[in-house]
Amino acid sequence: MWRGATIDSTRAITQEVDRLGIDYLWLTEAWGLEALSTAGYLLGLTSKIKLGIGVLNVFSRSAALIGMACATLDQISPGRFVLGLGSSGKALVENWHGQSFTKPVERTKEYVEIIKRVASGEPLDYSGQILKLSGFRLYTKSCQTKQEIYIGAIGEKNLEMAGKMSDGAIVTMYPLSKISHALEILRRSTPNEKKTLFAYLPLKITMNSEEEEKARSELAKDIGFYIASMGKYYAKNLSVLGFDGSVEKIISAHSRGGSRAATEAVDDDLIEELSFTGGIDEIRDKLKKIPEGVVPVFALDSGSIADISGLRLSSLQSIVQN
Repeated sequence: MWRGATIDSTRAITQEVDRLGIDYLWLTEAWGLEALSTAGYLLGLTSKIKLGIGVLNVFSRSAALIGMACATLDQISPGRFVLGLGSSGKALVENWHGQSFTKPVERTKEYVEIIKRVASGEPLDYSGQILKLSGFRLYTKSCQTKQEIYIGAIGEKNLEMAGKMSDGAIVTMYPLSKISHALEILRRSTPNEKKTLFAYLPLKITMNSEEEEKARSELAKDIGFYIASMGKYYAKNLSVLGFDGSVEKIISAHSRGGSRAATEAVDDDLIEELSFTGGIDEIRDKLKKIPEGVVPVFALDSGSIADISGLRLSSLQSIVQN
């Protein structure tokens, strides 16, 4: 989780999950830790885990710079860096980065094309609708294997683009009961190619009813925030997927009483759809229902080292191994 994350807590999580043999660790970037410098630091401290960024937005850095970063990180640890790329949202792009949020889908498409060329060391001659680049190529060691790229997507148009242009997609706030639908859209345009769908799912391992109540309250706060305060795309996608009643209730509550009211309007059914919470056996049962091709990404609290005690990480290992 990006809120409150520090280098100290992120390093502690990363070194422990690398030791446990977890497959991937994903860094998020919003308005906290800067992701590329963090990735370079953590790749230098680990030996096995694939480290991804999910996701870099396509407005705050140039496409060529991200391609250079891919090549640089591949030199630090060949084949272990994974790039997640997306448009983010209008509020963050314009109010935090000061950029105009225009043509996000087309921009993402062009970024993927350019990043692939730069990272592989190809000459950069490119003429797109938005970007027109020429006369340069990478003057250092390029990526030794094809750079893995996954596109942050929830809507049908972006999922289709991810299937055509990248190794797969990363979905956030996507209902578990509809996850097969997202995978189907992702694979529709390239049925003969393997595509992976990473599903971001906040994880709360609880040991008793008091912890369960606290976990559900925290999850409701996050869900209410994303639906009512993070632009329209999460709310719109959930409505399209059949959760329009829950979305309308949360947005209406927020308009009357702010974030606290939005949190109170989040029902248990929506929490079950958008997160993993409960005891180890409950979470393990939920995992069994996830279709092949979908990789769950467990979002861990990272505000302090105390939040990632050995008990919780050992529980995570038990869930994954079984």
